[in-house]
Amino acid sequence: MDKLHQFKELAFGSRLKRLSDTLMKDAKKVYKQLYIDFEPTLMPVFKTIADENEVSIGEIATFLDISQPAITQFINTLQKKKLLKIIPDKNDKRKKTVALSKKGLETFEKLQPIWTVIEAQLIAITTTKPTSFMNHLLETEKKQKQTPLYQRVMTQLKENVTIENYTPKHAPHFYELNVEWLEKFFYVEPYDKKVLSNPKEFIIDKGGYIFFAKYNNEIVGTVALMKQGTMYELTKMAVSPKFQGLKIGQQLMDHCVSFSKKNGWKSIMLYSHRKLVPAITMYKKVGFTEVELEKDCHYERSDIKMELHF
Repeated sequence: MDKLHQFKELAFGSRLKRLSDTLMKDAKKVYKQLYIDFEPTLMPVFKTIADENEVSIGEIATFLDISQPAITQFINTLQKKKLLKIIPDKNDKRKKTVALSKKGLETFEKLQPIWTVIEAQLIAITTTKPTSFMNHLLETEKKQKQTPLYQRVMTQLKENVTIENYTPKHAPHFYELNVEWLEKFFYVEPYDKKVLSNPKEFIIDKGGYIFFAKYNNEIVGTVALMKQGTMYELTKMAVSPKFQGLKIGQQLMDHCVSFSKKNGWKSIMLYSHRKLVPAITMYKKVGFTEVELEKDCHYERSDIKMELHF
């Protein structure tokens, strides 16, 4: 028995707040699951700043029709997360505007595809046949309770990704995605350049495999299973920075594990670096365990070797 339903219009505000709280809670779970340090309540102010490039606190308050003190609180929170930069006025030191910082721009880019999915699922939850607002509210509450926003978003994100096998047309993507990743975290070693420039010769023709993740018809990630003696090395995993955080790396990993089991392999291995904490965490979650790293490893940057046994 739901007392708020029984109270009808008398509980109108309470029901809206309860629904809002559950939606915000689910959105927060989505961000946490995707390793993005962001709060749903920050979205209106954050997106307004992104859309306007540079804007004053007073202008944000006018755009959103929210009090200036409330906007200031949001600005302070965004500053603490290092997502904003303050720009003093050259002619009047009392005046200042705000804009996204480098971290803010990177976060905004990551949030774009997630917001597209969240918006689509909110439309699905809130759309119903013409009826009274209270009946509409009831239907929205039912849909949210039956399939929470978090579940809807994570399901759609997964469904938006397809895995493809290597073909010659994929070769440029293999090179570009990996070079972009290496230059961001390390540097391109001679061995990397040799393999990335000739994936067919160094991976495919030697009995290896390369897979690609396509998100909404765009190649956004890749991974390879390279034959190394009697074992296969999981290597060259890279996801476009714009789409990192959407669990695409996890789907590529799951595909490789499933593919390895299907082919009857006893184990696979990989090389990594301990500073890549999210990646190491994912490997351990799948079941990889650390083994001794040989001294003549073909990657200068590697400081950890891991194996997964089936």
